[in-house]
Amino acid sequence: MSIHQIIKKEREARGWSMQQLAEEIAKAEGLSKPLAWQTIQQWEKQDGSGTAPKRTRLEVLARIFDMSVAQLIGEDDAAPTSRAPAPFVDRSGIQMYHAPDAVIVPILANSGSMGPGNELLEGDVIVGDMALSPHWVNQYIKPQNPMELRFIHANGDSMYPTFTDGDVLLVDTGSGARDPSAREGVYVLQVDGRNFIKRVTPLLSGKLQVSSDNQSSKAVEVLNGDHEVTVVGRVVWAWNGKRL
Repeated sequence: MSIHQIIKKEREARGWSMQQLAEEIAKAEGLSKPLAWQTIQQWEKQDGSGTAPKRTRLEVLARIFDMSVAQLIGEDDAAPTSRAPAPFVDRSGIQMYHAPDAVIVPILANSGSMGPGNELLEGDVIVGDMALSPHWVNQYIKPQNPMELRFIHANGDSMYPTFTDGDVLLVDTGSGARDPSAREGVYVLQVDGRNFIKRVTPLLSGKLQVSSDNQSSKAVEVLNGDHEVTVVGRVVWAWNGKRL
């Protein structure tokens, strides 16, 4: 397919206007909106010669449309995959690329509190992503499905020293990681419209104990079925920031 056909097909599938597409390209490539418009026009003009679309253009579109390049050009319609590796431009204008097999994990605007709780957004708003090595993911995380990994930020100090305020947490939101009764761990919990990050321990009675790791925090709660709690996922890794 030509670039024009790809853009038309995927834009119509999502109900996007050309202006929306230009805005997404502007964000992805670090361009102004007028320059993004010119970029689209240039792609379609150069593609008119009948030559195959350039790989770099396909990678940009694949990332914007949340697909792999193979899916974008119709060669792999069925295979699930992580978001396609694609170039992006930093503020200095240097173009960089994710590794072709990188696991692209979304960073959510939602955060979890290790204190009084953070109010939920109406949905999972993706504010960026981080690329992880599939070898590292398989060696240290071992998720059932890498596509269900998410990054959130932690706020508060009730889980200190396990986590500290501002840490970036990798959360497995897969079905196998949302059952605290099967495994003690630190979980992201939703209670009364708020996110909490707490340690959950299964008790011999079959109930679940929710607690903080900070010794100065005395809060301990036992879940006995009377609480409406949604387990979002289990925290599987933390990127700890240290002030130097």
